[in-house]
Amino acid sequence: MRAKRLALVAACLAAASARIEDKHVREGEVVVIHVGKTCGGSVVDYVSKFTKLSEIHLRPVMPSDLDTAPLVVVVVRDPVDRVISAFNWHSANGGRPIKAAIREAASPRPDSILYHCFATVGAFADAVGAFAARPRVKNGKNKEVARTPTRCELIAAAFLAEDDGKRELGLPIADYHKAKTLHLTNEQRAGAPGFKNFYSQEHLSRGLSWYLTKKETRTALKKKDVWMVETADCEKDTKGAIEWLRRQGEALDEREAVDYYNSLRPGKKQRAQREFDFPKDHQVSHENRKDKYGGAMRTPEQEAVLETKLPADSTDKRVVRRRAALAAALAYEYERMNWLVGFSINYRVDGEGVPRPDDSWKR
Repeated sequence: MRAKRLALVAACLAAASARIEDKHVREGEVVVIHVGKTCGGSVVDYVSKFTKLSEIHLRPVMPSDLDTAPLVVVVVRDPVDRVISAFNWHSANGGRPIKAAIREAASPRPDSILYHCFATVGAFADAVGAFAARPRVKNGKNKEVARTPTRCELIAAAFLAEDDGKRELGLPIADYHKAKTLHLTNEQRAGAPGFKNFYSQEHLSRGLSWYLTKKETRTALKKKDVWMVETADCEKDTKGAIEWLRRQGEALDEREAVDYYNSLRPGKKQRAQREFDFPKDHQVSHENRKDKYGGAMRTPEQEAVLETKLPADSTDKRVVRRRAALAAALAYEYERMNWLVGFSINYRVDGEGVPRPDDSWKR
């Protein structure tokens, strides 16, 4: 039986060796749910060398996507870190190449309003916190109501809202065709261009909950074998998924994969085993977390890191406050991650409610 399944995997590897972001999931393939600004690119590149897969990226998962998958791999990341990375990914102030920033500034950008409001993720986090902490004031009828948010505060809250901005904006942030129907106060309209391009094509508002929007999808997912890849342990988790698949007869090992690919190229340069190592170019670097930026004296470079990266281990009170504001707004994302951990093969929630790797599947 194992040899038969390996032969089936080998027969499909040629088609699966290239990255596929198809709208349709092919029968019997491993499904990789690639949440943006995780290490999903590395996961897809590596897994596709050993088995056949379908990648779901930049669209919600449908229940039918999961019907015949032998394993569903979900690539996740700490929600605050993912949002910081996503904000910087499209921001001209987040370290992107100057040429790219100039090119994008020369044409209308889908998320132009967001970046018109906020030059850095630090300023974005401040607005998220200000929206949540609005003081209550008396209105004309002498009733206490929350202070009317500024337009930029409203936009910041919308981008992180579980309902994709419906409550804050009156419509999903992706539905720019209906943007003209918005009725905003003069205060909300101030300081930003019109809503005609208010359509998000980036990862900021597309976290794990967005990919698992449908209740039917979540019900179907609970019935499947689910493997989590956490960005902080990307290589370890991904290699674990291949090992689990190999034990089920659904994936090749490294030697079998090398031999198979070389058999497709008779008379040509043979591929070396090192070409099947885990890719490094897509991985998220956590090196900047080694430095603490809590001191009174900081270099301009350190100040820039604080403003655009918000390091998780910083002792700077401003960074701690900003990360706390983002975490509060993303509470639903943490809940969804813990829900997923509850039935995944390789993670468990510890006594403090923190997801931890679980290697009991190896026994």
